Amino acid sequence: MSQQPYQPESVRRQSNPYEDATVQNVQYGNAASVHNERQRYIDPQGNQVERREEIVVDKNQRNANIRYWIKSIVYFLLAVFEVIMALRLLFRFLGANQSNAFISFLYDLSHLFVGAFNGIFNDQTIGNTGVFEVSTVIAMLVYALIAWGLVSLGRVIFASTLSDRQTTFTRRSRQV
Repeated sequence: MSQQPYQPESVRRQSNPYEDATVQNVQYGNAASVHNERQRYIDPQGNQVERREEIVVDKNQRNANIRYWIKSIVYFLLAVFEVIMALRLLFRFLGANQSNAFISFLYDLSHLFVGAFNGIFNDQTIGNTGVFEVSTVIAMLVYALIAWGLVSLGRVIFASTLSDRQTTFTRRSRQV
């Protein structure tokens, strides 16, 4: 038995005359909860050991992180759409050659976003080759408004919760 690295539980209990454990849970309404745990005991070598652990769950911080990611993703996608449509607007305005592979790809890709707005207004011809597409400008504005609305909706859904209610639960146990 002396060659075992750890003492059996029954021997350890007998050699541990002092053991104290405290668990405390504090609830701050729906906003946050704190779980404190403290344990004091004497180990088999006779050293007094104190172990403390505190776990904080902040629902407001979690909601703030979700709002941040919603905002970041929506505005990133908006920036990609806006750049694609701005390039379309610029190249159409300057009369870029539509048989060029890049221009053809750009027009095909941007047509997915602008197609729904074609025909609202007549496009204005500038000079012999350039076209000012009002539908592209309208699409850029509409997508910006949609992105702003989604970010605002994320703020409302994942808003911080404030509460004046606090609940505390404490459990203490002591073994001698």
